[in-house]
Amino acid sequence: MLKKSNRCVSEVKIRMKDETKLFYVLTAEKTAAEWYKNDILMSTIKDFVSLLPEKSKLLDLGCGPGHETKRLASVGVEVIGIDYSKECIRVAKKHYPEGKFEIIDFHNLDDRFGQFDDIFASGSLIHVKPDELPNIVRKVSGILKKNGYFLMLIQDGEDINEEWSNLEVEGKSLRRTVY
Repeated sequence: MLKKSNRCVSEVKIRMKDETKLFYVLTAEKTAAEWYKNDILMSTIKDFVSLLPEKSKLLDLGCGPGHETKRLASVGVEVIGIDYSKECIRVAKKHYPEGKFEIIDFHNLDDRFGQFDDIFASGSLIHVKPDELPNIVRKVSGILKKNGYFLMLIQDGEDINEEWSNLEVEGKSLRRTVY
């Protein structure tokens, strides 16, 4: 009985992750249309980049359709955007063709691109279960140069934010889990 119960829990975790990914697949173009013209984070980006060495190599962790990747590059850093959504990366390359983008789930982050001076994560780590976050931070630490910066923009709160998690997209009820 316990084995069956654990399997159900695993299936729910997979389903929740897949629904979050499906959300981003279904909304990649819409998100790009909205966020490429919305520079609300530009002052944060400028403040962050002002702390960095000149010509820093930066990773945009969970870049979505690449809007912040483009802004980061516009202020003088060499940036690579990664996202687990093939569709988001396709849209990122379409809207910012000179950008560097790769399909990688940050749960599987490794050193294939070498070490980074800095890492930027805006709106991506809100989908990571709190008990999984230390593992992600360890992976980030493994590719971050000594004295590098890791800017993590997250929502402050506890448990799952139901309002942001339960969404309807193109007539589909989705659970894009946001912690």
